Amino acid sequence: MTMSTGYTIKTDFDKSDSANKLHILTTPNGLFTASFSNRGLTVVDFAVRTSSNAHFHNVNLGFKSGEEYKRADNPYFGAFIGRVANRIRDGKFELDGKSYQVVQSNFGHCLHGGAVGYDKVVLCDPEVLPASSETSSVKLKFNYVSKHMEEGFPGELLVAVKYWVEDAPGGGALYLEYEATLKGPDNVDHAIVNLTNHSYFNIGDKPTIENTEFIMATNQSLEVTDTFVPTGNIVPHPLVPADLSTFKFGPDEPDIDHAFIFPDADIGALDSRSFPLKMMASAYHPSTKLHLKGETTEPSFQLYTGKYTDVAGLYGPRSGFCLESSRYIDAVNKQEWKGMVTIGKGQTYGGLTKLSLYY
Repeated sequence: MTMSTGYTIKTDFDKSDSANKLHILTTPNGLFTASFSNRGLTVVDFAVRTSSNAHFHNVNLGFKSGEEYKRADNPYFGAFIGRVANRIRDGKFELDGKSYQVVQSNFGHCLHGGAVGYDKVVLCDPEVLPASSETSSVKLKFNYVSKHMEEGFPGELLVAVKYWVEDAPGGGALYLEYEATLKGPDNVDHAIVNLTNHSYFNIGDKPTIENTEFIMATNQSLEVTDTFVPTGNIVPHPLVPADLSTFKFGPDEPDIDHAFIFPDADIGALDSRSFPLKMMASAYHPSTKLHLKGETTEPSFQLYTGKYTDVAGLYGPRSGFCLESSRYIDAVNKQEWKGMVTIGKGQTYGGLTKLSLYY
């Protein structure tokens, strides 16, 4: 179903749920396409037209149908993550003098919003907003009301997510914009929120990310315990070159699942969208000649090299890497970080990320 130039909808993506459609955006130059499902606002395709112009090369790990995304072993492929991305220590936090206990889903901590996070919610079809330039697509705006005490989190949030694509030389770029406001109830003054996308990328031509050449914009990382929650210390990551030179993914190393921070970021900002985009990392694969670059206005991002990926019959360890722009892990439980995830009435949370794919 064609909705407008560069925007089509596949209505039979999920034969088990007609509300879970696939929304497809293509850049005006015709070189790049990205698609998203209603369930979890999942990024399904992140693809560039091959240099031979024969077909689109999708570098985003996932499944062929909407039904498959409901597999129990789906490791959040392409998913929109919330209400709070990453981990909350012991699933506990305090707001306005009240203690809250949310779902403990990973090593005793709350991971990615709990048992039924935003990744499992089927959202209504998007509003279609005009393109902002001749080189970009229309914008798809998805709205979601996250109810008070959903997964144990206080406050009713109005969440808006915008996706659009834009021309780039040799390919294109996907923009992901997040916004949230606190709407109620009357007895709740503050809530917490931290939103991200959990896509896995493989820009090579083999089943793993081996031989991918990688450059990081920072080697400063949040030191974590053996169950992946921060100690509060910020340290240079031992597996990222101190001079931020190119390093290569091998068969097993480097094994990274850590949050990296921009030392000059304004960690007190609740809405980062007015800040300039900063490069998180860039990747290149010599076999395909493909480049991937991630940029964000956010103060932090998680690099995960996929050690624990295990999707029976389809994907194994190191099948793809993740770049998850976000706020600091467990920020609600560190007083000096708490402001970046705590939203009050009349305030707006926001963030913007750009993912580029090109030859």
